[in-house]
Amino acid sequence: MNKIRVAIVGPADSIVLANKVAMERADILIPIPIVYQDALEVGDIIAERSNDVDVWVFSGIVPYEHALQLKVAKPIFYIPHAGSSLWRALLQITYIEKLNLSSISFDTFSEEEIEETFTDINLPLPQIYVNHYSGVTSAKDITEYHYQLWKDGKTNIAVTCLLATYEKLKEMGVPAFRIWPTRSNIRTTLDIAISAFEAQRFKGGQIAIQHIAIDDYEDIVRASSSYGVKRIELRLYEILVGYAERIKGSIVVRGEGQYTLYSTRGILEEVTADFTIMPILEEITRSVAAKVSGGIGFGSTAYAAEENAYNALGLAKQRGKGLWMVVTDNREAIGPLSSATHLKYSIRVDDAILRQFADTLNISNTTVNKLLAAINKLDKDTIAADDLALYLAITPRSARRLLSTLVDQGLAEVIGAEMLAKGRPRKLYKVLLNSLLKKAAD
Repeated sequence: MNKIRVAIVGPADSIVLANKVAMERADILIPIPIVYQDALEVGDIIAERSNDVDVWVFSGIVPYEHALQLKVAKPIFYIPHAGSSLWRALLQITYIEKLNLSSISFDTFSEEEIEETFTDINLPLPQIYVNHYSGVTSAKDITEYHYQLWKDGKTNIAVTCLLATYEKLKEMGVPAFRIWPTRSNIRTTLDIAISAFEAQRFKGGQIAIQHIAIDDYEDIVRASSSYGVKRIELRLYEILVGYAERIKGSIVVRGEGQYTLYSTRGILEEVTADFTIMPILEEITRSVAAKVSGGIGFGSTAYAAEENAYNALGLAKQRGKGLWMVVTDNREAIGPLSSATHLKYSIRVDDAILRQFADTLNISNTTVNKLLAAINKLDKDTIAADDLALYLAITPRSARRLLSTLVDQGLAEVIGAEMLAKGRPRKLYKVLLNSLLKKAAD
């Protein structure tokens, strides 16, 4: 079997350590260490070395975000800075340098992660300032953030995950400390990279990525004790570990109630009965004191699969809470899984005919596809607005408006009414499917 060429990209100190760890897997990996001075160089590095690399592994979230902007065809991963990395920096500050922890600025970590770390190592929480950025950022911006706080007298120590920021702050006289990944985090990331690449190589290029999120996580954090939140996360993690084992996949804890699973399409088709059920949904509902949504994505590259998984999770959250959706490599949405309103429809927006038809009805392309799929799934002549609303994940009022538009366009007709309970009877519509399909094709 050919070895996997893994580019390990980042600043010098992180890459020396990561390369040393990667050499532990020399039986399957060919590490390619690539050192940069600034994450802004990532674009040039990828352009120059892409043909030499099977998998990209970045030293942290900043270079990874730069790579994401480029829509890299090869699988890309980053080594997370977990709590153990922060422990090491805090121990260096307190027990080696013996500095006073009165006020500290941090980047990369969330405020919750920092507070929990102080609690775990039994240190009083000082005044903290946190730059928990998302998306593309630069070492210059992070440096300015730390420096301005120190210059204004708000902090006496800066803790950063960026080597360029650390070196510049030291040069400017700021007491700064550097965080770099632990060996454990590096090994875990490399294992995931190997698993994802092998899935791509041996399963017809179809990587399966599942993004899973606890719904209303921030509200749960505000309303519960830290112990309560941890119990929810622990129970969910136990279920997901068992599920990962069943699908022969890998699990990554993203933090803040978010998880990612990597596996292959073939085995997911089997355990979900061709994407109709979610086998762990009942157990989650029974055992986890929170709603949990999931998105499953497929693609010939890790980037495509991840993008589809995020789109699937977004579709699930649009429909409600505790739902799971799938988005395939040909942009077909399937779901919700384990639901009576399960549908399969296209979410492509590049069909000019479909766009014109959607514009005529004053609805989105996706809603047109869902409408056609719902009518086909119902397989009956009559439909009420309430029933259509369930399938399209819209309000009954919006469904009534849509059906009225179809009536006005000659694509549906009111054929009667029925009384289900006290109140006004609801109208029953007959959608003229042949006319609808002909109108969409004209």
